[in-house]
Amino acid sequence: MTEERNIYVSSDVSALLKIKESTLRKYCIMLEKVGYEFHKNELGHRGFFNNDVVTLRKLISLKNHPDMTLERACDAVMVWIKEEKVTEHDISETVVQDQHDERYNKLLEEFQQFKDQQFEFNKQLISKLEKQNEYINNRLEERDRKLMQEIRENLETRKMIAAAEEPKKGFWGKLFGR
Repeated sequence: MTEERNIYVSSDVSALLKIKESTLRKYCIMLEKVGYEFHKNELGHRGFFNNDVVTLRKLISLKNHPDMTLERACDAVMVWIKEEKVTEHDISETVVQDQHDERYNKLLEEFQQFKDQQFEFNKQLISKLEKQNEYINNRLEERDRKLMQEIRENLETRKMIAAAEEPKKGFWGKLFGR
């Protein structure tokens, strides 16, 4: 099998490993001190191949163990490299992990877009509901005002009818209350 020779820059590798570029630089310097060689261009910038990413992942997992210093983790990685050699399986595992990370990030991005769209939709819906409630309240107030006006007019009409039906009292009737 031929190894794929993808080369990554430090910003890509730090993103893949979820560490800062300064931390990546520190790890590389530590590994170089114990004999690990990274590819460097004519300007001295490191380029990382798949097996370098696997090696750095191994270093990170080893250094996270209790009672493991970074120096001891670097030594352990060098022993691991000499004994195990980085296999195609290790590289393909890293590539699969990277693909999962990319898909996960894409899903997160799509979810965020959906969330933003849903937020806008909800804002518009709330605005329409508020307008509808305002319209209904105005209509209810208008209906109540007209109803009260009709009741007053009805009472006034009844009073006028009652006054018209009441027999006219003469002077003596008014005087004696009959």
